[in-house]
Amino acid sequence: MPEAADHPPFADQLNLDRLKASLRTRAFGRVLRYTTSTLSTNADALLALQQSNATPIPHGSVFLTECQTAGRGRRGRTWHSPPQGNIYTSLVVLPTPGGTRVGPWLSWIPLFTALATADALAATTGLPISVKWPNDLLIDTKKIGGILCEQTTRPDKTVAVVIGIGLNINAPLDSFPEELTAGATTLAVEGGRPVDRVALLAELFLRLEQRLDRLLTDGPTGMIDEFTQRCSTLGKTVRVSLEQGRIVEGVAESIGPDGCLRIRVISDSAQPPASSLLEVRSAEVVHLRG
Repeated sequence: MPEAADHPPFADQLNLDRLKASLRTRAFGRVLRYTTSTLSTNADALLALQQSNATPIPHGSVFLTECQTAGRGRRGRTWHSPPQGNIYTSLVVLPTPGGTRVGPWLSWIPLFTALATADALAATTGLPISVKWPNDLLIDTKKIGGILCEQTTRPDKTVAVVIGIGLNINAPLDSFPEELTAGATTLAVEGGRPVDRVALLAELFLRLEQRLDRLLTDGPTGMIDEFTQRCSTLGKTVRVSLEQGRIVEGVAESIGPDGCLRIRVISDSAQPPASSLLEVRSAEVVHLRG
């Protein structure tokens, strides 16, 4: 694996003019709120959506920062967000009138966001990117990114979804806490060179817009197979931590119609197992070696 020190990461801030000129989207990124540092881009987006006396936030608005001081991850975790070199962004999704009802497909938004992000990373870098169910981004077994989707209701009572994406791009590995370095990596380390964040963001916004437009118009049909092919969890033996301390081990077999992970149970701390096939919708999933 190349050493990060051989290829110093970009130290400059994002060139916003070049980013705007690089966009190929209809909506995503056309309204851009950029800060050099913030607590959390998801928190910023949610607050903006909920303010009744403010100018309405349009679909596709992007909140982007160089550093988060209180970045948020799934299941109440923090997302380590060292300054400059990585990508921390949140996007606002507002279902449009006349499209498919958003309710049935909300559970797919995190999965298809991960699929679009993996596609953008692979297209930009040529690296083999996989998705660990539901939406962690991996190279081999190491994490390079995560996604946090949060739903809110605007003052006009309509639903909005905020998609938060954190990606390890060019920051040196020694900027991460020691407890993260064993399981994390960056695109620059894996590819042996710094990554153009502007080009990556432009590709990311385009692929997200295309995927989510399809989802909100046609539902998940046609993209489930693509997610299945990209998902490295399927076929693996996994350990799942459920509510009330229940631990299940089994083989991840397939993705259900609502995006759940279907696991063929091998062992279950709840005796006897409720079923030989478990459908997991929210849990901590660990890939087991072998």
